[in-house]
Amino acid sequence: MAALDRHGSKSRVPLPLGHAWLLVEIAGATPDEAAAAAREMIDSLGEGTRPRDSAVVTDPAHQKALWRIREEGAGLTSRTPTGAEAWSGWEDAAVPPENLGDYLRDFEALMARHDRYGVVYGHFGDGCLHVRIDFELTHERGRREYRAFMEEAAGIVVRHGGRSPVSTVTARRAPNSSPACTRRASCGPSVSSSGPGTPTAS
Repeated sequence: MAALDRHGSKSRVPLPLGHAWLLVEIAGATPDEAAAAAREMIDSLGEGTRPRDSAVVTDPAHQKALWRIREEGAGLTSRTPTGAEAWSGWEDAAVPPENLGDYLRDFEALMARHDRYGVVYGHFGDGCLHVRIDFELTHERGRREYRAFMEEAAGIVVRHGGRSPVSTVTARRAPNSSPACTRRASCGPSVSSSGPGTPTAS
């Protein structure tokens, strides 16, 4: 929120307490029915999964403002809070939604081990994540570290039953490395390549 305000959005949208937010849309035949279903969902959460705070938003203007945060925030992730450039490169990695929590914990640990920063967002209901990361791609050592990160990240996402974008990203962002070296890790052992950039199921 502070980042949005620094860029002049003047958002100041009321949000529940916390440092990260999950936006869940609940459908219903009427607004009252949808709101009741949302409250029932929150009340049904167990002790270990209940958020510290929550809000059921029914006002259309407030809903629109929340979506604006999502739209504006996506662009702001191209820079870190210190102003360093953050790169797309781990976009659309996905795991089964029921494995998302364990995957996120392992991904956070990976980021810490490599001393990298990035803001994770995405479509959590689909288990699909986006993150721009402050890789140092302007020198050789940074590119080697990028490749090591990608190979380890590919193994993590596959271990949690998902698929990663690493084979295409490696070709686009790190031209001095071979996409084939990570394709097996990112897609699983049943996928091989019949030509450059052409994975086939076997």
